[in-house]
Amino acid sequence: MSEIIDISQAVDENTPAYYGDTPLTLQWICNDEVKTSEIKVTPHVGTHVDSPMHFSCSQNGIGKVPLSTFVGDCIVAASEFALNAKSLEAWAVFQKYKACGRILFKFEDKEQGIAEEVVELLVEEKFVLIGTSTPSIDDEKSHDFPNHRFALSHGLCALENLVLDKVEPGVYFLSAAPIKWLKAEASPVRAYLIKKIAKN
Repeated sequence: MSEIIDISQAVDENTPAYYGDTPLTLQWICNDEVKTSEIKVTPHVGTHVDSPMHFSCSQNGIGKVPLSTFVGDCIVAASEFALNAKSLEAWAVFQKYKACGRILFKFEDKEQGIAEEVVELLVEEKFVLIGTSTPSIDDEKSHDFPNHRFALSHGLCALENLVLDKVEPGVYFLSAAPIKWLKAEASPVRAYLIKKIAKN
């Protein structure tokens, strides 16, 4: 048996977009038999993933990033490990499961970013995905986005705006596949975790 944990933000017209980005607008197009909608929104609203193209580190859009980047085992870590590379490296869970190449950081302070030294460690360990429960892997006050630039230039994609409030640190199975948009730098995702439950 297993438990599915939804870690995606709900998105509607009131969901805040990142500074200067386009929030969601949805327009209904109806006739007597069919109801469809037209949506205008930044791909960075709600829970989403950034590809290297976001900071011109690659010409390949999000749809060309291998699907295996976003699906598989991952580590969920408390914010203390997002701020200190030595602590993260010494954490037994990290040492045991770092080969999975995916890590999500759970923050209480939504304005805080991940320490640059932590991003450097993850690149050194050949991680492919870094996630955060904040709007950005960089500090909210950052204007030059060093974590984005370094991570994305090394093929480390960024999964942002996760909902990890009720998720305990540990190891999970992650699914956070983006839409296969070939020419977009990012994509919304419906991210979820699966925690294995031991049988009695």
